Amino acid sequence: MGIIGMKIVARGRILSSWTPPPIEQQNNTFEGSTIATRPGALNMREAMHYTLSHPVSTVIVGCDSIAQLEENVQITREFTPLSQAQMTALSNKVAPVAKQALFFHFQDRSSMWPEQDTG
Repeated sequence: MGIIGMKIVARGRILSSWTPPPIEQQNNTFEGSTIATRPGALNMREAMHYTLSHPVSTVIVGCDSIAQLEENVQITREFTPLSQAQMTALSNKVAPVAKQALFFHFQDRSSMWPEQDTG
């Protein structure tokens, strides 16, 4: 048995390089249950090192380009576990934007889309 780290940057929402889409656009997606109003607070290295410092067996990271893949490989190669103080500092750094990353938590997805009329 192993633990898989997934969505470690919450579809980009905790990255400082991410720009939130217009609210109208967010309202029309399943992510609209939690509106993102500002960029995140971490870079990919911080997010990856934070996750890898937990007892995970593997981390699944989506990539949009070969350059992102290469960056993630380099980050992983240079990884050394963070201290508890470093992990706490990253948790505090991301706290102001953490809620906008929880779009997948505690929602009834069946109410997100109207019933289809099959008759």
